[in-house]
Amino acid sequence: REVFSGGGFGGIEDLFGGGTSRRSRGASRSGSDLKIKLPLTLEEINTGVTKKIKIRRMDICKTCQGEGAKPGTSRITCPVCHGSGEVREISRSIFGQMVNVRPCNNCHGEGSVAEQRCPVCAGDGRIRDQKEISVQVPAGVNSGNYLTMRGEGNAGVRKGPRGDLIVIFEEKNHAMFIRNNDDIFVNLHISAAEAVLGTDLEIPTLNGRVRLTIPPGTQPGKMLRLKNKGIPHLHHTGRGDQIVRIEVDIPINISGSEKKMYQDLVELEQKRGLKFARFSKIE
Repeated sequence: REVFSGGGFGGIEDLFGGGTSRRSRGASRSGSDLKIKLPLTLEEINTGVTKKIKIRRMDICKTCQGEGAKPGTSRITCPVCHGSGEVREISRSIFGQMVNVRPCNNCHGEGSVAEQRCPVCAGDGRIRDQKEISVQVPAGVNSGNYLTMRGEGNAGVRKGPRGDLIVIFEEKNHAMFIRNNDDIFVNLHISAAEAVLGTDLEIPTLNGRVRLTIPPGTQPGKMLRLKNKGIPHLHHTGRGDQIVRIEVDIPINISGSEKKMYQDLVELEQKRGLKFARFSKIE
């Protein structure tokens, strides 16, 4: 079982069975594939997880053992196609005689029919049932990646092989973090005083809290990098990084003493003169 990306493997039609394909009469007995979407939290993607899911699929009828016939009876040759599974229709036109071959509607191309239909599955040989499946999700998957579980799809007609179960991963929105490839982004709000003087703060990551040094004179929008604190790479070793973007919060409602402090600071700056240009070009 290998995880594939959503693209690069022939397009979405291959994943969902779109388009047309030619199959032999034997191949048509195979069961169809099932597709489900599996939502995952960022924490589950970070560590990998085993999820138990319940699916509804076609299973072999236990009453008739997949034959479609009532117990004690058997299957007989289809009286319409005489066992060929095909019906030939001949039509005439100005271009001559044309022969059209189509699957027999009476036996659905099987060549045989139940002498008496099974009362449980009504002759189909399969019933819809619920099954619990364990899905092993590796760390580092992304939305649109999918996992093919061989033989976990619908049962085939007349004991034909099962189809596959295709599990498509969906990443849930996180309350704090944003993911970009395997990097994680988060905003860190600090006060004007902390931006000027610098500080040490505890920062949440997907692997616990770590300490981050905010250097003195940190400007709004500055990006600080925590190496190897992002999402594990899916197909090779290592991790992405966590990027911490600094947001300097300017107080709106301040006390009288705080206002006096800022007024004194403005007077001090005016005395020593501006150390920066008031205007600059927007980048």
